Amino acid sequence: MEVFLFPLVNVTLFPRTTKPLNIFEPRYLAMIKDAIAEKAPVALGYIEDPSKVAPVRPGEVVPFVREIAGYGYAQIIEERVNGTLLVFLQGQGKLKLGKVLDRGTPYIVCEGQIIPEKTVVDNEEKAHLMALTKILTRWIHTHIPDPAQRDLFMRNLHHPEEIVGSFASYMVRDYDLQQMVLEFDDINDKVGFLHRLMESNELTT
Repeated sequence: MEVFLFPLVNVTLFPRTTKPLNIFEPRYLAMIKDAIAEKAPVALGYIEDPSKVAPVRPGEVVPFVREIAGYGYAQIIEERVNGTLLVFLQGQGKLKLGKVLDRGTPYIVCEGQIIPEKTVVDNEEKAHLMALTKILTRWIHTHIPDPAQRDLFMRNLHHPEEIVGSFASYMVRDYDLQQMVLEFDDINDKVGFLHRLMESNELTT
C-alpha cells in the first residue's frame, strides 16, 4: 500500500487510539488535505535523532525514522484563520515502511506493508491487563477534570488494544519505550512489558 509519511520526534501512534496533531508546515498541510481527499493512510514515523534528518530520494528507504510505524486516517477538527489545522489521526494499525515513491509531492510518500498482530489476551496476562486498566483509570480521573471528556475517554477503553495503546501513550514517560511497545506483534508481549515497567516505576507520575 502507499502511505503518506509524517515524521515526528518522540511521537508514536498506537492502533485504536487517537492522536491530536497541530499542523502548520505548508508541506504537511498539503499532505493532510491530500490524504483526506484521496482517503490515503498517514503513518507517523518515529524520529530517533533529529540531527540525522536529511532529504530522501525515490527508491530509497527513509533512514532517519524507525521502520515500524503506526498508521491511521486523518480528520480535520479545526481549520484556523491562519491556515493551520488541528487534526485527529485515528490509529488503524501498524506497518513496515518501505521505499520512497516518486509522486512529485513536497512530502514523503512511501511503500507500507501492514503488519498483522495477535490481539487476543491469553489467560495468564488478563490479570496484568486488569492492573494496567486500574492504573490508567486512576490517571484519567486525576488528570482529566472535565466529566464529559473523562467519560468519553473511558467509553473508548473497551478493547485490549485501546487500553494498551492509551496506557503506553499517557503512562510511559520514555518515548523509546513507547516505540518498543508498538513494535511488539503480540498483545500479550505488550501487556507483559508494560506490567514490568509498572513494577519497575518506569511510568509517568
